[in-house]
Amino acid sequence: MRRILLVLLLLLVPFGAYPKDTEITFWHSLGFHVKEIVDGLALEYSESHPGVRVTPVFQGLYEELQVKMLAAAVTRDLPDVAQVQLEYMNTYIENSLIDPINSTIPPEERDDILDLFWDLVTKDGNIYGVPFCISTTVFFYNEDAFRKAGVEGEPSTWEEMVSIGKKLTTDTNGDGKPDNYAVMFWMDGFYGIAPFLWANGGDFFSSDKRRILLTSEEMVRTITMLHDLAYKHRIMPGNWTDWESGQAFLTGNLAMGPFTSAAISYGEQNLPWKLRIVPMPSVNGRRASVLGGSALVNFAQKRKQRSEVDSFIYWLVNKENTIRLHEKIGYVPVRGSALNSLSLRAFDRKNPNFKVAIDTLDFARPLPSHPEFYKINERLREMLQEVFLGAADPAEALKKAEEEINRMIGEQ
Repeated sequence: MRRILLVLLLLLVPFGAYPKDTEITFWHSLGFHVKEIVDGLALEYSESHPGVRVTPVFQGLYEELQVKMLAAAVTRDLPDVAQVQLEYMNTYIENSLIDPINSTIPPEERDDILDLFWDLVTKDGNIYGVPFCISTTVFFYNEDAFRKAGVEGEPSTWEEMVSIGKKLTTDTNGDGKPDNYAVMFWMDGFYGIAPFLWANGGDFFSSDKRRILLTSEEMVRTITMLHDLAYKHRIMPGNWTDWESGQAFLTGNLAMGPFTSAAISYGEQNLPWKLRIVPMPSVNGRRASVLGGSALVNFAQKRKQRSEVDSFIYWLVNKENTIRLHEKIGYVPVRGSALNSLSLRAFDRKNPNFKVAIDTLDFARPLPSHPEFYKINERLREMLQEVFLGAADPAEALKKAEEEINRMIGEQ
């Protein structure tokens, strides 16, 4: 009789009254070989947290994701949590799309994640996200090509890079044009220029961030220095797009260049030659690198949902997962407990390429975070293409771009 009553009671309970899983939608821009790892992490969290289901959604690479995020903000249809590129944080803050999280950060999280990384997500004393997937710019080179050319040592300084580059640039078919080049430079706006500009002692903006400084002595020297690689030293192709240079690097027809540390494991596993990694070459005794990456931002509105999302965020950046992302990808762990762990140190001793990403923190800095970062970066890309692909005079191209960008941001 009891069994019959129990069945009747269960049948009478409205379907909607049964507890449902808490669903967390996670938008990210981690594609290629990283997507599989992210999917695995989401599944692992869901399986280890009964009642919670995380759905990761790849939304294209960094800039594609940000465009979709801002469009979703207009319709109030944001995901529960999203990866926000550090350079775009200001856009979200200025448009009141995210609120400070200072008061909700657990003390143990606040203490273990290094101040260096909290600073990346802080403005005017307020923290707006949790640092995630942090990388540094490092220098890749083809050890097989170095050995074949009889090159000993590594490109530690700019002068050494140029000297080595002349040995690596060769005309193998005798037509008077190089078939193999030494070095590449990414014409990718802020990302491509920054390490060399900072090494030259320059900066992108005035101290009040109101004006961009493209005609400064340091910027002109930087662009001239890069221009000379192609048109004076002739160790870099002067008319190759970034895609062409990237393909030549993959096939071994181009020997060295700057890359994100997030490409270390992919390079080691997929390049058909031995990859070696060193810090960025120094310029006049100064070395610089870009400290890039993203933050995890909680966009959930309801208190219970926000709490579940926070739990997922801090799990993603726990000690074990930050070590995992370092070893499997090349990201820099954001936690002191991870950086000081015996397992990570043992891994880096066996895998010195990965250690360079961490050593580079000593001279790495973030790109400027400006509300109009995307538009400014697009104009910088155009300027670089005019100089390197269109043979425009560097000084004139810099002046023109400076005037246009300052007019644009001055009208905002």
